[in-house]
Amino acid sequence: MMKPIQILLLIIVTISCTQRIKVPINRMMTPEVIGGGAEIEFQRIGYAQSRLDFTGGRTDNPLGFTSVVSNRTLYIAAGVSQNVDLFVRIPQESSSLLGLKVQLIGVPSKTRNNSHQFAFTVAVGSERDSFEGAYEIDLKSDVRDLGLIYGYRLNHLFIAYTSVSLSSYHFRGDVKDGGGVLIDDKIDYEAQNILGGQMGFEFGGETFSLKLELAAQKIKWTNTEEELLYSSGLAFKYVF
Repeated sequence: MMKPIQILLLIIVTISCTQRIKVPINRMMTPEVIGGGAEIEFQRIGYAQSRLDFTGGRTDNPLGFTSVVSNRTLYIAAGVSQNVDLFVRIPQESSSLLGLKVQLIGVPSKTRNNSHQFAFTVAVGSERDSFEGAYEIDLKSDVRDLGLIYGYRLNHLFIAYTSVSLSSYHFRGDVKDGGGVLIDDKIDYEAQNILGGQMGFEFGGETFSLKLELAAQKIKWTNTEEELLYSSGLAFKYVF
C-alpha cells in the first residue's frame, strides 16, 4: 500500500508537471524557393501540446491534449541553388528541424512569374530537452518530416498555396529521482505518420512579405486516442 507522502507526491506530479511535448500544426511554406540569397521568417503558429500523466505511478498513461497553443518559431533558409533551399526551423519548446526544399515546377520567388509552382520538403531533427515539475525529466526527440506543396502566383505580390505533410515524432527519456513513487522511470511516446493539411497565401514584394495560413492535423500518440486539431498561423518574411 502506498504511503500518504507518496500519494501526495502523485497528486503534485499530476497537477504541476507541465510537459513540453509539442508538435507544429502549421508549416508556413510556399512552393517557391529563394533562387539565391537567404531569408529569415518570424512565425506565430499553432502547436499540438500534450502533457504527461503520472496517475497511478505509471509513465505510460495516455497523453492529455490540453490545447492547441500558439508559439513563436524562427525559420531561416539559404538558396543553395536555383531550385533548392537549405532551411532550419527553430521552434519554441519543440524540436528543431534541418531540411531541404526542392522546387520541381515553376520559378524561384525572385523571378515571380505568374505560374504553377510545386515543391517537396524533407527534414529531420534530433534534440535533447529537460524540464522540471515535481520531478526533473530529460527527453530526447527524433523527428522526420515530409511535405508536398502546390501553389499558384496570381501576380507579382500574391501567391496562394496548399500543402500536405507527413511527420513522425518520437520522445523518450528518464524521470530523475522518482523516490519510489513511480513504477518505472522511463518515458517513451511516439506518433507515427502524423498527417497534416495546410492552405494559405503570401502577400508582399521581393524583400518583405506577410503570410497567413490555416491548417489541420491528425495525430495519434502511443496509448492515446487519435486527435484532429486545427490552427492558424502568421509570419513575416525578410529576403536578402
